[in-house]
Amino acid sequence: MYRIAIVRKGQLAERRICTGDELQEVVYALIRSQGSTIGDGDHAGLSRVIGAARSLADGEGFAALEFGSGAVTIRPHSNESHSNE
Repeated sequence: MYRIAIVRKGQLAERRICTGDELQEVVYALIRSQGSTIGDGDHAGLSRVIGAARSLADGEGFAALEFGSGAVTIRPHSNESHSNE
C-alpha cells in the first residue's frame, strides 16, 4: 500500500491510499489529464517507470513521478503509518 498525493497545477493536492495496481491507474489518469494519450507501445515503459518509483519509495521512503504540470508523490503506507505530512 502507498500514500500518494496527486498534484496538478492550480489545484489542491489530492491525497489517497492505494495499492500498486491503483497507483498505475492514477498515473495513467494523470497522463491523460495532461492531454496525452497512452498507446499500446507505452504500457511496458510506463510499467517499468512506475515499478522503479515503487521500489524507490519502498527503499528510500519517497518517490515522485512528474508528467507535464502534474505529479504523483509516493510514500509507503502501513497500518502503523501516521498522516503527519
